[in-house]
Amino acid sequence: MPTEDQSISERTLEYLSAVDKHGGMRQAAESLGVNVSTISRQIASAERQMRLALVSRRGRSISLTQVGLAAVEYGHERERQAKRFRAQLAEYRDLRRGHVTLAVGEGLVGNLISVVLTRFHQKYPDIAMDIRTGPLPDLIRMVREDEADICVSIGTSRDPLLNARLFQREPLCAIVPAGHRFAVNASVRIEELVHEPLIFMSGQFAARGYVNAMFWDADLSVSPVFTCDLFTVASSLVAQGLGIAFMTRWAAKEKVEAGLVVAVPIQHPIADTFERYVATRVGRKLSPAANFLCREIVRLMSSV
Repeated sequence: MPTEDQSISERTLEYLSAVDKHGGMRQAAESLGVNVSTISRQIASAERQMRLALVSRRGRSISLTQVGLAAVEYGHERERQAKRFRAQLAEYRDLRRGHVTLAVGEGLVGNLISVVLTRFHQKYPDIAMDIRTGPLPDLIRMVREDEADICVSIGTSRDPLLNARLFQREPLCAIVPAGHRFAVNASVRIEELVHEPLIFMSGQFAARGYVNAMFWDADLSVSPVFTCDLFTVASSLVAQGLGIAFMTRWAAKEKVEAGLVVAVPIQHPIADTFERYVATRVGRKLSPAANFLCREIVRLMSSV
């Protein structure tokens, strides 16, 4: 059995459509600027391959058979689909169509929305966006397994399967209640925090690893009063005077701007290496929308 591509070609469909439109092979040949014999041979060859008649001859009169009419309609539908596809391609290129999934660290998502995504959505309202948050291992897994196009977080530069680009450095801070004695300090040493009630993020968060490393480097042993898995929860606990948490000023921005907490930089080399990256999976070709958004994240967030 011949395949569809073997049984009827674009040229045959063009000739059949012209015969149907102009009412005969001669008129079709004149409209297309080809010889009548060319059209006749092409249609006859297609009939032999398909083992079905495409035209019916009665004297000098030629009309399309039911199969021939079906072929013409198939050609028209294929052209309509081709036009729709070309239009869709143009929409993708012009960022008038598309979908982007972002895996974002919770401490970054608020500023990412205000600095990048609001502006991006205003300019390209037809691009749908899916924003997912979670601890760093989950974010990396989402990008590695193509559940997300882009990861925006810290620590991703260490994963060999990710292309990571640094866009910002911000010190890790001690988040203290507004009335705390450390609130007026320009910075605080890690040794000064050892006897304070401490609020830690769960072990999956990169911030927890940084905090553990600083206390270990200072040869100090500490146990948190609270452990949580949302920065918003940690900053809310601080605002109620229940302890000191560890995150960047960005992560605590809402409570800082409300005057409920103060972000005090920690005096330690490890605290100064809290770096933020935008990352994609090695070898993955991003859609036009995702590719442009990735560049915008680096450009706009680098300047904040």
